[in-house]
Amino acid sequence: MSFIGEAMAPVVQGVIEVRALIGQPPVVVGGLAVLSRLLTPYRATVDLDVVDRRMGGSPQLDVLRAAIGTEAVEPSAVLLPTAHGKVRVDVLPVRQVELDQPSDDPGDRLHASAHAWAHDTATDLTIVVERTRGDAVEVTTPVAEPGPLVAMKLQAVMNRSADKQGTDLLDIVRLTFDSATRPVALAQLGGVDEAIAQDIALHVDLWFARKKQQALRSIHRVGGGDVTADDLDLVAELLTAAAARPS
Repeated sequence: MSFIGEAMAPVVQGVIEVRALIGQPPVVVGGLAVLSRLLTPYRATVDLDVVDRRMGGSPQLDVLRAAIGTEAVEPSAVLLPTAHGKVRVDVLPVRQVELDQPSDDPGDRLHASAHAWAHDTATDLTIVVERTRGDAVEVTTPVAEPGPLVAMKLQAVMNRSADKQGTDLLDIVRLTFDSATRPVALAQLGGVDEAIAQDIALHVDLWFARKKQQALRSIHRVGGGDVTADDLDLVAELLTAAAARPS
């Protein structure tokens, strides 16, 4: 995936810096992953989100915070200096105990399961930023697949500010409708473990049915003025059908 301009250069350079510090390619999720998967990216992002599966070694957040020049940002992020400016890096840890002993709360369950799913199924993607001065920033790293991205975004909405809620919901709409990501996302939702699929269906019903009007207002506030209530109905229909399992 290629981007043009200066805005994304610190974020992509941040992937390179994080890789050097933690000693392995980071698994990218969040906005950069969404934009990199879409055939038609519709926004920029200024933050970098990575998943730490916590399968041995030092926690990635501790490693990043110990690096020279970084600044801790609570609760689980750092400001990382790069050659193209500072970038905020959010580290999203997943502990095995969260998967072995799932929470009674469907949101907490989906947080752990979706991030683990994203980490375990991420595939390498080359991301390039063509800067206006003519040079480029390029990196190849594991990036979350469309299905796990939908699951993560569905869960993230609950705990976000109003603006971030709109961005998360609009990301779900774009991932569901984009010709490059729609068939992949629906197939992946159709093949995921039934327990995860059930929690996905609960969150789809919450945000695209019961809270549809609130979701639509949030989407419109962040620039998704082309999205209609009928679009949200179709998103709900497609995602619900993909997550359904034979009784």
